[in-house]
Amino acid sequence: MNDSGLSYRLDQAEFDRSVRVLLQGVDDLLPIAADLALLLEESVRWNFRVGGRPQKWPASRRADSQAGYGEDSGQTLVDTGRLLNSITSMGSSDTIRVGTNVDYAAAHHFGVDTQINERVRAHVRRISQAFGKQLPLTEVQVAAHQRSRHLKLPARPFMLIQDEDWDDIGELVSANIQRLLQRS
Repeated sequence: MNDSGLSYRLDQAEFDRSVRVLLQGVDDLLPIAADLALLLEESVRWNFRVGGRPQKWPASRRADSQAGYGEDSGQTLVDTGRLLNSITSMGSSDTIRVGTNVDYAAAHHFGVDTQINERVRAHVRRISQAFGKQLPLTEVQVAAHQRSRHLKLPARPFMLIQDEDWDDIGELVSANIQRLLQRS
């Protein structure tokens, strides 16, 4: 046998320790949790800025009617900015969460097609024009009543992880694994 080849002796105890450190580190997201959460939060915010990804959302009537009037007008799902500004994220050792606490978020994300019943409180209606003609100001008492109407919103999914996000997630995870390997 020739002695000119490459020889490597594995230190089993050192190898086992390195594997333990690596497994513990991979199981704990905490060192990269904040970065992962922020990455996904920004991806959701970008969905709003571009009007839906990977497919554009159907434009809302409000956005269509205001198109071209002001910097933020004409954006579907962005009127007051409440929904967009409510997007938050957090990360822990085993979980990354991105979400919103706005009560109508699910209706916009998944869409709605249902009949709803509403209670209308008693109020005073002021009438100053009808059919485009000016009238003398008239006040009319409106009694409390129920009304039924059809609510239809198309789905505009904004809480999505995009394909390109997975590359960024992979880079963060790979960097964390490299850091763990260098530490071991």
